[in-house]
Amino acid sequence: MKDETFSAYLTELGSKDGVSGGGSAAAYIGAMSASLVRMVADIQKDKKTYAEKKDELNFLLNEAERIREAFEELAKADAVAFEPVLDAYKLSKGTQEEKKARQKAVEAALKGAVEPPRLMLEEGQNLIQVLKELTAFRMKGTIVNDLMVATLFMGSVLETAVLNVTINTKLMKDKELKEQLEKEAERRLAHGKLELTKLSESIRYFLEHNEWPELLTEEE
Repeated sequence: MKDETFSAYLTELGSKDGVSGGGSAAAYIGAMSASLVRMVADIQKDKKTYAEKKDELNFLLNEAERIREAFEELAKADAVAFEPVLDAYKLSKGTQEEKKARQKAVEAALKGAVEPPRLMLEEGQNLIQVLKELTAFRMKGTIVNDLMVATLFMGSVLETAVLNVTINTKLMKDKELKEQLEKEAERRLAHGKLELTKLSESIRYFLEHNEWPELLTEEE
């Protein structure tokens, strides 16, 4: 790295006065995962072996880049997402009308705070799909290790995103919305973990045996 941007972020992340926390850190890990995926697609697209698949690899490269940019934006959004919640809790609650206004403001702020981790789960699923399509090329060499790292990273991103959804929903009074958001998060996590397990098993097999396992059908 030629600049101190990342170092500055880490310093801010470790500071008691900083606004960034686990959510923004997870989003940046998601961005790094997407960057690894983009790098693999970028290297493979110019190889003669994949000359007929260059358009497909370019598509995957561009999608990985889009997802990386999305995660970077979500890292920034998550860092400040809880501030409106804290502000809402500071509102006066002396009268009944003030209590109602305060609760309405808290609910709106919590709904906003849920958005960054909820979208992290969505973009995480998108990147898992790119990983699946890229792994299907059954490429050779040490570059496959980078796909494994990206896969491992995504497991942590999904787990963290669900934690950050539920830490906000547990404060909600709107039980219907709370249940809806929590069910969606758990569903995305369960599906993502299943896909990541299949990917990691396949990639790990290659890394151990220097050959890919037999292709599985979509149903399997």
